[in-house]
Amino acid sequence: MARNEPDEIYQFRAVLRAISPLIWRRLLVRSDSTLADLHEILQVAFGWEDVHLNRFEIRGRGYEVYRDGGGMMGIDAEDVRLCDLNLRRLERFDYEYDFGDGMDRMVMVFRSTPLEKVV
Repeated sequence: MARNEPDEIYQFRAVLRAISPLIWRRLLVRSDSTLADLHEILQVAFGWEDVHLNRFEIRGRGYEVYRDGGGMMGIDAEDVRLCDLNLRRLERFDYEYDFGDGMDRMVMVFRSTPLEKVV
């Protein structure tokens, strides 16, 4: 395996809260991706336009992708790789997009898969 390639693919189940019927996506993401990369993937997967403030909350810590004019109150998501978070199987964490309406809150459930099982 090349030095810069991940050894795992992370599988996330992203579920929008308080929506009926249930709206969810399954995402396969490289373990060396950043939280900012995961944010971008979520934007595409849900058809959002990336125009609002956003935040991950993992184990009580906030991680944010900087937006012009929005400031930043958490840790920069560009600086945090998924593999460095040491996520546990079936661990849940929150992602919030568009703080104003509260509709785009989701819970993410994590699993990992060895790369050779995905390819």
